[in-house]
Amino acid sequence: MTEEYWVNSQFSVARYYGGIQIGGKSYKIVNKQGATIFELSDPDSPYYVGDGNMAIPPGEPADLVLEEWIPIYKILGRDKTIELVKQGVSVQEARKLCKEFKKHKTPKIKTK
Repeated sequence: MTEEYWVNSQFSVARYYGGIQIGGKSYKIVNKQGATIFELSDPDSPYYVGDGNMAIPPGEPADLVLEEWIPIYKILGRDKTIELVKQGVSVQEARKLCKEFKKHKTPKIKTK
């Protein structure tokens, strides 16, 4: 869910906890790169923003994402993930797309 949707709904409680559980499913707040609010705040995380910095600055996207979609969000990006969800693509199909994306995104090694 994009912030515009969840921030003014019953899901807004997620902003206080970094996520929410609904029907046994876990949703987490992520930034536009797909890093969770917890990763952004954890000094041991590669996504750590540092002491005194805001995890997600005002004006930046803060989406509420089903936990199983977060790795997909990180690989395909925000726009593509939102597009897939709107199209009703299953998480399994999205994972296949990620594998294809990674395969074609691999840098080519130059030979002499």
